[in-house]
Amino acid sequence: MTNTKFVIPEATYTVIQREDEGAPVYAAVNTSLTSLNKEQRELFSWQLSLILELQTEDDKGLTLPEEAKEIDPFCQQLEADLRKGGNAIPLARITWRKTRELLFRVYNPVQADELIKSIIEAETNPRPFSYGIDPDEEWKLTNIYLKQFSESKS
Repeated sequence: MTNTKFVIPEATYTVIQREDEGAPVYAAVNTSLTSLNKEQRELFSWQLSLILELQTEDDKGLTLPEEAKEIDPFCQQLEADLRKGGNAIPLARITWRKTRELLFRVYNPVQADELIKSIIEAETNPRPFSYGIDPDEEWKLTNIYLKQFSESKS
């Protein structure tokens, strides 16, 4: 068996805006994931979704600055901790109806789950959240965000 080295591409975000259930949805999508080949995608065959419950939003559905100051450090630290050792790649950050959803593609779901459980136990989160880690070998859960960028590259 040969060892192969895979360098995770630097995240490149594109902001998209759409509407869902009559409310604006804002998503910062890591479009560099469209460059991954099939074998590389197979390594990150799990999708992690963490949804923070927010307290405020403006008339456009965006998080108010004072709340962003409270949640952004948590979101940045979570991303850094999940990415350690190459275990996760950020997919998107979505804001919709007083929620902030963080999506990641994950290599080892047990490691990611243990990290999030340690956050819950430590009670270091600035807002209540829910999370799930789901198998997604075909990357079907990413289609809503990545498909439009994959097609534009062809």
